[in-house]
Amino acid sequence: MVDKDIVNELRKKHLVEGRYPNVYVSSRIAKLTDDKSSYIKNRAFDNQHYKRLILSFIEEYGSASRQDINDLLMDKVSDALSEKQKLSKINNLIYEMSRKDNTISNTGSKRKSRWEKLK
Repeated sequence: MVDKDIVNELRKKHLVEGRYPNVYVSSRIAKLTDDKSSYIKNRAFDNQHYKRLILSFIEEYGSASRQDINDLLMDKVSDALSEKQKLSKINNLIYEMSRKDNTISNTGSKRKSRWEKLK
């Protein structure tokens, strides 16, 4: 593992991005090393992007189970995150959409969630 001080120096020089210890090369370095696809996989999209994907899925199919949402987003959430962190991010997105944004609601049970778009 790289020392945190070294990572901070690299970040100041715009050579790496991400949260310590999960850092990855910056866009500029990825372009120079012809590793652009890895950069995009590591870089996270904004939450609005993921929320639009969930809403599009629900609009297309009427509702979505938690497993549907996991299947939709797991490979799209940043590869810099662990499996547990990805699930936590998806959980936080669903929470935001249901409690803060009021765009979806759970019409199923707690064990068998069924998310639908609010009218």
